[in-house]
Amino acid sequence: MLRTLLWLAGVGLPALASAQTDLERCAAIEAAAERLACFDALTRTPGAREPDAPQVQAGAAPAAVERFGAESLPAAAAAEPVPDRIEARLKGRFAGWGKDTVFELDNGQVWQCRNCREVYHQAESPRVVIRRSFTGVYWLKVEGLNQQAKVRRVK
Repeated sequence: MLRTLLWLAGVGLPALASAQTDLERCAAIEAAAERLACFDALTRTPGAREPDAPQVQAGAAPAAVERFGAESLPAAAAAEPVPDRIEARLKGRFAGWGKDTVFELDNGQVWQCRNCREVYHQAESPRVVIRRSFTGVYWLKVEGLNQQAKVRRVK
């Protein structure tokens, strides 16, 4: 217990205060692309390889920042805004989902699981609700199930 208190007083609290000021500095940046780069720099580990970033014009926010979930869509589909909530039915028989399960909706949209754990449930064309969380992640909820699948739109 004493060792923990000494660590907090000597190392932990100053580091925590420094991290807080770095976060505040990044949050104060108005340009979305610059703010994102600042937060990325805070989370990057020393010696890690820099990912290949797409080229963005100065002052322009990347499409992924403007419209969550649309960055991997074809150009025509990416231009279509994705609402925060979608209600539809799955096409055909539903047996559950696994790691990369693809969901076809009756409205023509296609969504895919993002590393989902396996869930088994039998239903015929169940109603689904897809909603966007405040972090920009989409979740699919199937009627009759208490679990949700993290999904991304592929079409």
